[in-house]
Amino acid sequence: MKDSTRTALFVAVRTLVAAACVALVVVERRTIGWGHLGIMLLALAGLMALLASYNRRYQ
Repeated sequence: MKDSTRTALFVAVRTLVAAACVALVVVERRTIGWGHLGIMLLALAGLMALLASYNRRYQ
């Protein structure tokens, strides 16, 4: 696999994961409960993990 193709796949996957995490936070925001709060926290943890992996690459 070419490096440019691999890079494009990583960017696409990261974008989809980030969009899914943001969508989870927005959808679960409307309901009240510990379960929904847990899902929102997991989605936020996913966003933080994506940011950490991005920043580690450019240190």
